[in-house]
Amino acid sequence: MVVKGKSSEYFCVAVQRNYEPQWRVISKHNTREEAQAEIENRRSYTGAFNYDNAEFRIISRAEAKKEFGKKWEYTPIGGHQPKAAERASDDI
Repeated sequence: MVVKGKSSEYFCVAVQRNYEPQWRVISKHNTREEAQAEIENRRSYTGAFNYDNAEFRIISRAEAKKEFGKKWEYTPIGGHQPKAAERASDDI
């Protein structure tokens, strides 16, 4: 039996803007405190990408898996994580 340690747990910051019905997971952090600091940083944004009237929440990996499905993992918005075969070809 394999037991996963706490090292696989992480915390994400999610935002729901007042004009969007869905939550967007916008960053990943090792601790809840780091995630809270990111929320404070994001609240200070001004200009086109501000978070006026947005709701933030911190969600752990375990909580996200319960809410979004067992296969859920954090992926940066717009990010592309190459598959193993693609990574191997980059080394050639």
